[in-house]
Amino acid sequence: MRKKHKKIVEVATTAGRIMLESHAESYRVEDTVRRILQTSGLSNTEVITNTTGLYVTLDDSDPEIEGITLVRRITDRSNQLNKIYRVNNISRQLTSGQITIDEAAERLEVVDDSDYTVFSKDLATVILVVAFVVLLGGGFWDSVFSIFTGLLVAYSRILKDLFHLNGFIYGVASTLVTAFLTNVIASVVPLDISTDVIIIAGLMPLYPGTAVTNGLRDMLKGDYISGVARVADAIVIALSLAIGVAIGLYFYGEVTSWLV
Repeated sequence: MRKKHKKIVEVATTAGRIMLESHAESYRVEDTVRRILQTSGLSNTEVITNTTGLYVTLDDSDPEIEGITLVRRITDRSNQLNKIYRVNNISRQLTSGQITIDEAAERLEVVDDSDYTVFSKDLATVILVVAFVVLLGGGFWDSVFSIFTGLLVAYSRILKDLFHLNGFIYGVASTLVTAFLTNVIASVVPLDISTDVIIIAGLMPLYPGTAVTNGLRDMLKGDYISGVARVADAIVIALSLAIGVAIGLYFYGEVTSWLV
């Protein structure tokens, strides 16, 4: 019996971890994990989540049943709405009796291993930058030039992987390089290009909009610790983007003044 209960806790914890790493709201994660735990039939099912941790307990009033507690540290977070959707589906199928706990574990493993390809991520980044240039009123050549900026933003992940940068340093480094090189190339190209619009558009894929939204939703749901943590994380990242752009523009100004 304990082996079965441990399996349920492990499946519930895996589901919660995937959702948290995919930027799901805390209340959604807790609801999904709790529903999976309740398939055990035990009376005590507790789950607490925040941006950096998942705490799950399964216990019962029967003294012969030994309680089980698992803690998972959450370190990597990215927008993966498809994973959230698939985990929710698996949870519904499990709780309705359509699949067994072993089948749920196998399907969660597939979801956990799945990811968008590097090419699709880079392509989406470039398209997003170009789209924001259009929305911000950029002209034809601004849109064309923003493809280069989008590629800079997309390939800035190489810096993160190469030097194992944390979120703040990565934000500063990526926007510094983007702002500096965008201005340098634009000054060489004989075209009327709005670098301000292009740089602002280049910030959009890096801006933590999902974290801000989910943080506010968590606070409105009463999850103040998780909500404040998410908003604070978003503010730190947004600050890093601003600092990076400021440093990049400063370096560009110094280089141009030196050349003149």
